[in-house]
Amino acid sequence: MSQFRSEEMSLVQLFIQNDAAHDTLHELGDVGALQFKDMNVEKSAFQRLFVQDVRKCDDMLRILRFTDEMIQREKIKSRERGATQPGSLHELHDRLGDLEKELKEHNSSSTLLLKQKSELDEHHCVLKKAAHWMSHKGSVVAAPVKGGDDMGDMAGLMDDAEGQAKGGSRKMLGHIAGCIPFANLKDFALTLFRATRGNMLLKHEEIGAVFDPSKGEMVVKSVFIVFFSGERSKVKVDKIVDSYGGTKYALPDSTPEQKTLLHSVDDRIRDLKIVIAKTDDYRRGKLEQVVESVAFWTTHVQKEKAVYHTLNKFNYDVTHKCLIAEAWAPVADMDSIREALRRGTAKSGASVQTVVNIVDTHESPPTFFRNTKYTKGTQSIVDAYGMAKYQEFNPAVFSVITFPFLFGVMFGDIGHGIMMAMAGALLCIYEQKLAYLAADEMFGTVYKGRYNIFLMGVFATYSGFIYNEIFAVPSEMFGKTSWCSGEMTDDMECMAYPGTAPADMTQKWLRNNIAKAWDFNLGQTTGEEVTWDVYPFGTDPGFAHTANKLNSVNSFKMKF
Repeated sequence: MSQFRSEEMSLVQLFIQNDAAHDTLHELGDVGALQFKDMNVEKSAFQRLFVQDVRKCDDMLRILRFTDEMIQREKIKSRERGATQPGSLHELHDRLGDLEKELKEHNSSSTLLLKQKSELDEHHCVLKKAAHWMSHKGSVVAAPVKGGDDMGDMAGLMDDAEGQAKGGSRKMLGHIAGCIPFANLKDFALTLFRATRGNMLLKHEEIGAVFDPSKGEMVVKSVFIVFFSGERSKVKVDKIVDSYGGTKYALPDSTPEQKTLLHSVDDRIRDLKIVIAKTDDYRRGKLEQVVESVAFWTTHVQKEKAVYHTLNKFNYDVTHKCLIAEAWAPVADMDSIREALRRGTAKSGASVQTVVNIVDTHESPPTFFRNTKYTKGTQSIVDAYGMAKYQEFNPAVFSVITFPFLFGVMFGDIGHGIMMAMAGALLCIYEQKLAYLAADEMFGTVYKGRYNIFLMGVFATYSGFIYNEIFAVPSEMFGKTSWCSGEMTDDMECMAYPGTAPADMTQKWLRNNIAKAWDFNLGQTTGEEVTWDVYPFGTDPGFAHTANKLNSVNSFKMKF
């Protein structure tokens, strides 16, 4: 009767020896038949006995989540070699701590190496592009200037600088080269033009997407070089480049120095690629060693956390040096509980058995319904509206059928119903393979209600046949509509009735055998009984074209 009415419950008191508490809780957790009361309500979370163990478990779960994220990021597949046994909780905590420290150090080193490689790649592009621009000064494109010959003014800036160099003047045309995000290029050029009043040359070229280690994504960048004259202009250009997220790189004036620097950058890039590859291989190797164990360790630590969290609810008896607990238990499971207590004591090697006392109380016991995988989803829906009282009737038993049926009445459609039923059937067939997704916030709701979804699809399909609708389109799969109307001029059977007026679009009548039962020429009956056609199954599709369709369908659904 537990499906129809909540289980009969008893309040039990447990006296557990300290050494046997941990193993005993493990065994009781496997039974899953006790709801422990908190005996330390007056104490805060920091004053409880096992608070440090709970914190240690939280720390290990954090490390395991971090490790699992790295495994997913590296796309490392399990080779099914079997999980490594975690050992004691202290040993596992030390091992995970060392693993986290090592992985974070390698991540920091890898990020630094990637940043250096990205900078060297950008420097390589700057050296190649800027060297070409500096060797073709006459073809440099300047920023737009209002009025006058832009190219002539800008080219004149370089000609003056060259003339000063030939005349022995120390004043030379300066330049700053580097890379800047392509999205900032337009504003960067405009700011440069206004700050220097047009006394500069800007040349740029897009180099495509470059990995940005600070953002962890590819960013489209452009190589640029700015020619200017004077120290004040250099300070302005320098600040503007920094403000727009630009990166400046060394660019020698002479071609031989540029080639020497380019070869040096290429050598450093090759060396960095080797170091990065070795670092990645080592990190993948460390992750491959634990990829089979992460899920197992996570489950183990979660159980340990649940054990210590429950032990924090126990009261410690200083006199007898034991833990005292109170819990609600189903009367039908008392034998299983006693057997679990015996196994826990034997497993821990304790010399004193756990004592169980049934306490008489006037407290209202909690409500406990035994659910199967078929009724669990419906029980959750019913509990969301209100929990039944102790020993009260459970409406979820009947809601397993009535809820999907009422959904089918509202959602009735053959096409949509079949699609929903197929989706629910696939979830039921592959429920074991999809069980790991049950913890997901979004998919978990769908997975736990898979049997409800299947039944809702079945009843929606059934109601769809009653409504004769496929994807909201009226269907005549069981025959033509039994109603005739004036606009059905192509239906010869309807137009054969004397007195019909096709021009009258509102005239409607049921199909019948009046033409056979009455001789209109002689004005007398033929002796045949007059009968009216009835649609063979479900709703007549002719109602879909009537003005009162909504009222008639809603009324039918209420009666259905």
